[in-house]
Amino acid sequence: MTALASWKSETRAVLKEYAYACDDTQVFVDQIIRNETISGHITGLPAEAYDKFKMVFYVKTNHWYVHPFEGDTEGSSFANLNVNGEFKIKTVLRQVASKRLAAVLVPRSYKVVSQRWFLKPFLGIFGGILKYECAHKLVDGNGDFFTN
Repeated sequence: MTALASWKSETRAVLKEYAYACDDTQVFVDQIIRNETISGHITGLPAEAYDKFKMVFYVKTNHWYVHPFEGDTEGSSFANLNVNGEFKIKTVLRQVASKRLAAVLVPRSYKVVSQRWFLKPFLGIFGGILKYECAHKLVDGNGDFFTN
């Protein structure tokens, strides 16, 4: 099995295992502090599943880009959930302001891709991150402070 097939297979297995919970899972972006952090929490997912999921953050400029993308490591491209279902990641001020932020809850096996043309898969199968999500939240961009 190739590495690509391996992460996709594992990702689909986790989503299938927790499909019942993903229907009720919600993502909340509690705070965005420009050039500092994005933080929030989730509800609806059982606590024993927290170690099987991570949060990936995409910002929309001309395309959707992982933010910040500084290698495929926790705190730089994604955030793991803590024991309370909370997440926090650093944010970096860029030259181009973002129009939207997508906080997406995906299985930990999901391979973070630095850029996506679409959040939703094109024709239902090509590209996009949302075909691998448990839940997501969209908020306005530009690195300003938001409260939900």
